[in-house]
Amino acid sequence: MPRLQGQRVLITGASRGVGLAATRRFAREGADVALLARGREGLERAAEIARAEGVEAHVVVADIADTAQVQVAVAEAVERLGGLDVLVLNAAAVVFGPFTDVSAEDFERTVRVSYLGVVDVVRAALPALEDSAGSIVATGSLMARIPLPMFSSYASAKHALRGFLGSLRIELRAQRSGISVSMVHPGAIATPLWGQTTSATGQLPRRPPEGYSPDAVARALVSCAIRPRAEVVLGGEAKALDLLFGLARPGADLVLRAMFHYFGSGSLPAPEAGTLLRSPDDGRESSRVPIPRPSLLGPLRLFTPSWAARSRLAQTSSKSVTGPSPTRDTAMSAPKTPRRASARSQKRSYNGSARSDRAAVT
Repeated sequence: MPRLQGQRVLITGASRGVGLAATRRFAREGADVALLARGREGLERAAEIARAEGVEAHVVVADIADTAQVQVAVAEAVERLGGLDVLVLNAAAVVFGPFTDVSAEDFERTVRVSYLGVVDVVRAALPALEDSAGSIVATGSLMARIPLPMFSSYASAKHALRGFLGSLRIELRAQRSGISVSMVHPGAIATPLWGQTTSATGQLPRRPPEGYSPDAVARALVSCAIRPRAEVVLGGEAKALDLLFGLARPGADLVLRAMFHYFGSGSLPAPEAGTLLRSPDDGRESSRVPIPRPSLLGPLRLFTPSWAARSRLAQTSSKSVTGPSPTRDTAMSAPKTPRRASARSQKRSYNGSARSDRAAVT
């Protein structure tokens, strides 16, 4: 049985890469989806994939770097879905090259898309998520935890995103909100990014010899939506480098210096503009990284028993019932309430009075 049957999910960056893989995975689990990205053509293809799984799929075109567009897009997505249970934060942008070669405009655009735009999406979606005791699930990066030479703007944005979502998670718990916040931190992923990135050097970065498949990351996102975890580092190699950086900094610095030279040794010419300022709109999920592969340890770390999925569905369903918020025990045993009818009938504002009747944090 699908574990997210009837849940309402908004996915950013849904037209390609991990976002496209997440669209397929959430739809396969029975969730209705709203898909947000810059390019309509890629989004329409993603929507077709979701509809083939028998769920509803809505296309919402917006540039996440534009605050006004984000506000309108999130409101449209919530309206078309009839509410919101899960927010999947996946949109990001990259510019390749040493910091001294990257223009200020390209650096700021990367941060605007990968961090500030994500903050705008969260701010716009919080009221709807509060109504459903929903989940925020973000594609982070190993480089939200350690440096990434030749991609300093991306690493900066991911570090900032981790700090923001971690702080938000603690604030929501302290306010006894029912919203959960999770981040998935993969290593290199075999997405189309490697052949389409904007480059300050005129050359593409050298591709890593292997990378996780987008589907491996998408599976982790689904798992965290069902059974929230604050942070998950995906993959044995990623975990090893994370531990090395934390426990043996000089050794980690040597590895990262080698990565600087490795990425900089690419010989293929970069596209004239790259994806920073334009959407490729190609609807591709994977790249030609030599060895795209699944995570071997991920399924073990992210295993979610069926009772956890049922508990999550029961808990979020009970939040849509008008009246005092249930306790944790009653929420887990409450009968499922039809999501769409309750979402249309109950409209609360995100203010101090709404906080008074929130459920206890699970």
